[in-house]
Amino acid sequence: MHSSAKRYIWLFFSFFLIIMIISYIAHQLTTPQPAKPLPSADIDTNRSKYVTIRNTDGKIILETGVPVSVDDEYISAENQHYVILKVKGNTAIAGIKSDTSNKENVDYMPSATLLFPNNVRISTSNISVAIYHTHNDECYRLTSGLSTRIPDGDVIKVGTAMAKELNDHGIVAVHQDNNHGPHDINAYNRSRRTAVQLLKATPDAIFDIHRDSAPAATYLTQINGIETARIMIVLGRSNPAMNANLEFARRIKDEADTLYPGLMRGIYMGRGDYNQDLYARSLLFEIGTEEVSLNVADKAAGCLSDVIIAVLGRR
Repeated sequence: MHSSAKRYIWLFFSFFLIIMIISYIAHQLTTPQPAKPLPSADIDTNRSKYVTIRNTDGKIILETGVPVSVDDEYISAENQHYVILKVKGNTAIAGIKSDTSNKENVDYMPSATLLFPNNVRISTSNISVAIYHTHNDECYRLTSGLSTRIPDGDVIKVGTAMAKELNDHGIVAVHQDNNHGPHDINAYNRSRRTAVQLLKATPDAIFDIHRDSAPAATYLTQINGIETARIMIVLGRSNPAMNANLEFARRIKDEADTLYPGLMRGIYMGRGDYNQDLYARSLLFEIGTEEVSLNVADKAAGCLSDVIIAVLGRR
């Protein structure tokens, strides 16, 4: 074969090979690539926001997912009474309103059953309470891997555990698990209907059970050597029953401080009413935060039940 013919053959195959390579590259560039897997619907990757409140010296006094506004008030675990002076984004500044940490001016003396066992008795007969959840989708991440789950979150189980503990000790506890979703600004309007229905039975108290959004460390304590979630009482300061709500909240906190020191984070008084205008003994409890487990929240609910039994059962 002539050299010129061989050259043409090699040129042909070289050209064919180049065409094949170009076609392959073009195919790779134009073919849609598999999409990255989306997060499972069962995995919640969003952390709820919380507000860090500092005193005028810059020390952190509270971290909470409860809405914070100027003129809100906070009675700390140590009974220092703060008022919110400034809010900017997720930070706030609070100044001292009064300091009742020595409790000298507190009219209600806690745990009289422990101080004077021969003079005061506890009786749970003819006592009833109502329990419900405005945000029934709230969860505990360490248990569910979620901050919320529709329709019913872990917080429903906390309410169930609390009702069982109260019922086991002779208090009639009605636990309503109505769905008030979605978790939006109108949730309290929807849960108000539930509260009104529960109050027709005229219970001795009504409780709205939630969980907070804050770092886990702020909501954990040791009760008798066992890790337990902490609890914060939330009041709506924009309602005519505020003074009665606060008096009842102080009684609960004082009793808890004696029975289970460290259980209570304090009492937060925020803008709004949280449906507490409906009843003098209406409280909202934040039991733990989304960053703790259902197990420690259940333990806190058990402790809170003991406190409620002591307060309502005192004659």
